Amino acid sequence: MLLILLSWIFIFMTTLIVGVSIKQFLRLYDLDVVATLFLGLFGITLFTGFWAIFLAVNETFQIMLLLMSCLLLYDNKAAITQELMGLKSNFANLSLFFKGIFIVLLILSLAQCASPSFVIDNESYYIQTIKWLNNHGFVKGLTNLHVFLGQTSGWHILQSAFNFSFIYNALNDISGFCLLLGNFYAIVRLNTYMKASKKDDVDLIVGLFPLFNVFFFQFIGAPSADIAIYVVSLLVFHHFIKCFLTYDRVTFLTVVILSIFAALIKLTGSFLFILSIVLCVKYYSKAKKTASVLSLTGALTLLLIVIKNTIVTGNVFYPFAGIESLSTSWSLPKAVTTYMSNYSKASAFGLTYEAYENASMLELFKNWLSLPKLHGILNKSMVLLLVVFPFAIWKLKSKKALYLIYGLSLFTLLILFSISPQYRFFFPYFILQLLVCISLFLKRKLLIKLAFGFAVISTSIPLLHPMDNSSLTNTRYHESSSTFSIDHLILPSKNTRFSTNFETISIGNLELNAPTEIDFFWGTGDIPLPALNEQQLDYFSTYFNIIPQQKGETLKEGFYSKNLLDE
Repeated sequence: MLLILLSWIFIFMTTLIVGVSIKQFLRLYDLDVVATLFLGLFGITLFTGFWAIFLAVNETFQIMLLLMSCLLLYDNKAAITQELMGLKSNFANLSLFFKGIFIVLLILSLAQCASPSFVIDNESYYIQTIKWLNNHGFVKGLTNLHVFLGQTSGWHILQSAFNFSFIYNALNDISGFCLLLGNFYAIVRLNTYMKASKKDDVDLIVGLFPLFNVFFFQFIGAPSADIAIYVVSLLVFHHFIKCFLTYDRVTFLTVVILSIFAALIKLTGSFLFILSIVLCVKYYSKAKKTASVLSLTGALTLLLIVIKNTIVTGNVFYPFAGIESLSTSWSLPKAVTTYMSNYSKASAFGLTYEAYENASMLELFKNWLSLPKLHGILNKSMVLLLVVFPFAIWKLKSKKALYLIYGLSLFTLLILFSISPQYRFFFPYFILQLLVCISLFLKRKLLIKLAFGFAVISTSIPLLHPMDNSSLTNTRYHESSSTFSIDHLILPSKNTRFSTNFETISIGNLELNAPTEIDFFWGTGDIPLPALNEQQLDYFSTYFNIIPQQKGETLKEGFYSKNLLDE
């Protein structure tokens, strides 16, 4: 816990320095401190991403980041000091109850992040993605080694900048830091609502965000991009509602820049940019004055995404099918990309691809609703909320903006339904809609405090006592919650829940490390590079007649898929 706290203090200061510097450059003087910190996270993600094109994100990178931070601190010392004073004032203005809630959430966040990771994706590609970035930067054709490595997210790029792997290899907690910022942002809004004589329902809606911590906490022990999207979406929704009522340059730029950041974090985050387009249309004459700044930000982000996709996957449009004429010598074979696309679509409906292909849209919808356990529960809840939500916001002052967000949620779900309608991709809209409905009943201070007390207790129970989740999940690795041990009071648990024992397999010109005690198909855990589960290797060589091979003598030179039938 203590080591994570120290790393968060470093992340906070570095992020604040970069965020304030961007804020000063863009003249966003009235920007909230949490939004400023997210500007800093965005700036560092871009810096790290462009660095990774050429070099490893290692100790040399850390020296450069530190030097850059020192220069920016010197140049913006007064503004950074003012920002710290503003943060101190925000905390001081909290009621005693909310100060206590935040401190408890800080402790619980540290404890959760110090515990073994709950998220199974951490074992299949999060750890390995970040390890590749730390050791080599972006590697050509890496997806030929393990197809999931093509999903290198902006959030993983950011985590690689802050896990200090050359010092200690168990810091993997940027999502916990992100959620803590989201909780602070919400608590400040709720404190404002409870103290104000003229109540703003939007402050109440946003302020109730911590009620979802019992769910969020299960994912903060790993660099899950979903957590980042949930928090960034909350900020975007809040600033969009404010800007839709009354145009403000700072609020408008915040919506657009954070929407661009969301797109870099995760492809599904790009839907948020539609809200920026709405504001641009509504306030065209004012918004066009910011076109140069936004165009530069968008162009840099798009350039990074294109370069990253091209290097790692050989496909500019990854995860969508690429254009044949743009394919490279390290592009994945078409048979594999088609299989992965079909597999992803069908699995989201709980079907085989053959059953998916033969099902009508109505049958797919019914099957999606009737998925077992948590998936089915949340899918039904999302549909129910989509029916109820238009009536819930009828009397709210900000109903026009909320109707637009509602329209975006419908559009997003329709698009996802044709791609991969996993509940976590739709969850930002689900959160907001549910918060609106909850806010209709939690108006009184006593009820709000009781709800927050219950939420904190509910969040702490799975952390302190193992919970049986078998009734909620079909994934056996998620059947038990991740619990805190006093052994992790100083140093956190290791990044992986699995053994790091492995065997080395020679195949062609490549020596692979295969885990000997991870028994699921995609699992690699925290074994040395290059890592691949033997089950996956055998499957792809048997059914696709391909094996991964090095493009050159070093791992940095990349990989390609060799067709065994060509021998």
